Amino acid sequence: MNRSTVFWKRGVLVCALCGVVIVMGMSVGCVASQEEREEARLLASAERRADEAEQYMAMGYIDTALAEFGMALEENPDLIEAHMGMGDVYREIGNYELAKRAYTRATKVDPNHFDAQYSLAVMHHLLSEFGEAVKVYLRALAIEPSSFVANRDIAGAYMQMEQPEIALRYAKRATELDTEHQEAWTNLASIYAMMKEYRKAIDCYREAAELGDLNERVLLGLGDAHIHLGNYKRAITVLETYTLREQSSTAHERMGYAYFKSKRFVKALGHYRKALVIDENDTAAMNGIGACLMTRYIQEGRENKLWRDEAAEMWRKSLKIRPVQPHIADLLSRYNRM
Repeated sequence: MNRSTVFWKRGVLVCALCGVVIVMGMSVGCVASQEEREEARLLASAERRADEAEQYMAMGYIDTALAEFGMALEENPDLIEAHMGMGDVYREIGNYELAKRAYTRATKVDPNHFDAQYSLAVMHHLLSEFGEAVKVYLRALAIEPSSFVANRDIAGAYMQMEQPEIALRYAKRATELDTEHQEAWTNLASIYAMMKEYRKAIDCYREAAELGDLNERVLLGLGDAHIHLGNYKRAITVLETYTLREQSSTAHERMGYAYFKSKRFVKALGHYRKALVIDENDTAAMNGIGACLMTRYIQEGRENKLWRDEAAEMWRKSLKIRPVQPHIADLLSRYNRM
């Protein structure tokens, strides 16, 4: 075999090998391309399903919306819109535990997603898990420090944890972020009241009163703040405004107390009794009735034993419903000896 023949055969072999490599490369490329196309198809399908689910939810087709969100997540487990959507559906129907789980999954997909963190915090809040709610509100505020809703709601959570001094910072911030939001001013007023700063509370309640309807929180809070400052006439005026629209045991009980402090015992007794008609377990009203009757019994010469007996019976009934009332237990013990 001459050298030219050898070189020719080697050339053929090299060309053949090159052809195999090219074909193999094309084959791998085709497989990769197919996988990418399939992945893109699934991602697009998942987004489409999530969009359709939101439309179903808007139309009130809850079960269909949940099914579509579920199928969207099968196609793309990291689709945060689907996790959020499922949470929104469960929240809408009042299943806060399942909503919490859905929002938790959303925060795992994207820890820096404000809506996911805020929505999760709200679920903890609604489930009375105040400590966890505060932790997640703080994560949301780390993402968006100027969020009005997060500042407003974390203040509410701290209030429910009876930590008004911490709540104050966030409640003030909320009123700065939205100066015309009635609930924000009402929250701030309630916090000042918890801190016994009643004049500041009244100022905030007045701000709230100018920003919307005179609702229960505003009127009862304003009335109670006036009572604590000894402004009994103003308190009665405010509370009467509310009772003309709504029959509230709390409003009547507070009016009874304001009349009692004004030494108008017949009026006070009437409002305490109205409170008890509305709520038969209102211990504050029972205690008020007892105080009015016993005061009249003593002031009028201790002759009407029926007043004394009814007063004692009201206090006994109050203690049966709410046993830890040392002051009432002491009154009952003292006047039982009369």
